[in-house]
Amino acid sequence: MISLQRMLGLLMLMLMLLHGIVTFPLELNPPRVVVRYGDSVSVNCSTSSTDHEGMGWEATFGGSGFDVNVVTWTVYNLTDWTIEPKCYITLIDGQQLSIVLPVILYKTPDRVSISVLSHSGPMVEGTQYQLQCDIQNIAPLQNLVVKWYKGNEPLDNVTYSSVSKRPEDVSATLMISPSRDDDGDQYRCRAELDLGPEGPQPHPTVTSEPLSITVHYAPEFLPGNDIVEVSAGSDVSLDCSAEGNPPPELRWTNNTAEGNANEITVGRLRTLNISRVTANATYNCTVTNSLGSITKQIHVLVDVPPQQHPTMLSTAPSTPETMTTLPGTAKPKLVTFPLELNPPRVVVRYGDSVSVNCSTSSTDHDGMGWEATFGGKRLEEHVNVVTWTVDNLTDWTIEPKCYINLIDGEQPSKVLPVILYKTPDSVSISVLSHSGPMVEGTQYQLQCDIQNIAPLQNLVVKWNKGNEPLDNVTYSSVSKRPEDVSATLMISPSRDDDGDQYRCRAELDLGPEGPQPHPTVTSEPLSI
Repeated sequence: MISLQRMLGLLMLMLMLLHGIVTFPLELNPPRVVVRYGDSVSVNCSTSSTDHEGMGWEATFGGSGFDVNVVTWTVYNLTDWTIEPKCYITLIDGQQLSIVLPVILYKTPDRVSISVLSHSGPMVEGTQYQLQCDIQNIAPLQNLVVKWYKGNEPLDNVTYSSVSKRPEDVSATLMISPSRDDDGDQYRCRAELDLGPEGPQPHPTVTSEPLSITVHYAPEFLPGNDIVEVSAGSDVSLDCSAEGNPPPELRWTNNTAEGNANEITVGRLRTLNISRVTANATYNCTVTNSLGSITKQIHVLVDVPPQQHPTMLSTAPSTPETMTTLPGTAKPKLVTFPLELNPPRVVVRYGDSVSVNCSTSSTDHDGMGWEATFGGKRLEEHVNVVTWTVDNLTDWTIEPKCYINLIDGEQPSKVLPVILYKTPDSVSISVLSHSGPMVEGTQYQLQCDIQNIAPLQNLVVKWNKGNEPLDNVTYSSVSKRPEDVSATLMISPSRDDDGDQYRCRAELDLGPEGPQPHPTVTSEPLSI
């Protein structure tokens, strides 16, 4: 037990220090150290006091002393992550004072790598993707800064509040939604240890190999003329240039000059060369890739002497409900499109039944029917209504088409838009790369896993904390088949969040024709 005399002596010394009567008798040089794992370190502890019986170091490695005014702590291969060297001095009155040397032992990571979570292959414009930076065996985590780059452009910094001194594996994530301008861009992540002014300069850094991305996007027409005027008997070139990724395929239709037309493709430039044009005509240009299809009309107007009375063509844009008839000497007139669908579009749950009527008010036809992989109807004569019916719809890519054969040989048709949907088999929520209690101020990544849902472009993933909405995630994928998909949410909880519950909800917004309220599946709550 400490004697009353020693306690009084220690109290007197503390009062003297507080009031500046004496200075603290120990000084470290340097006062703190930053050491790379396995390197050597040496620190002097000195005193200006002459009233002492000796001094020394207490440490798991490198302890020393006694009866001197300077003692040196030296370790040639520092590998103790929790070492706290302490220099002490024993005064002649029996008091023992000490000072702890702050030591930061650091280690650069064995490996830094970047990947795309839950995805491989090309990305689709406008869709969210999650990049993950995996950093293996780094210490200390509280000095780590993860830096994200696209090319040389800095995107984000991630820091950590962990107080662990030992090496750890850690991951950082970045959400991206690439555009066509990002095609071919390279992403990198960099693990940087900011060890303060005592640490090495520049900061120890390890950078991942670059991740190059390919971005696919739907076709888009390049600027060009929709109306071309040409003299009778001259040649003409029609431009249907477009860009897209994958490169779109082109198809010309309604080509009344098929025998003297020649298609030429050079890169994104698509032209149709027509020789000896003699009459007005409309050409439909359709470009298609895996993400979509677009069509535009190009009108060719032939300038001929008035006495020749060429076929006239309206340059007004047509609508889906109208078509243009062009008698040789008459002005253009619009007639009603001969087919009507009821309902005009359908939303069907996978495996349910569906029935749609196709009717016509035309009496000048030889019959009508449906073309479809399921439920097709052969040509029926002397009818004004044909019905497409399927009792168990399971074809994800079905495109039923109603057609009518007019007496002049034309066959107008109309495709029925069908959305076949399926609610997910399961929706679950988890914390990525972590288990157990969370630490205030540290970033964590929640992941919502949604299995076997379709179509993805109608999915909205909604995040909630209790009843508070946090974020919505949508998708631009044009795939019609069921897919597994994940959405993520970054959180940095505070003490006020202790015990809170997080949920994610998969909701299919299928438009006004879809079921109301929207089909929804919600995860079990995640309590933190």
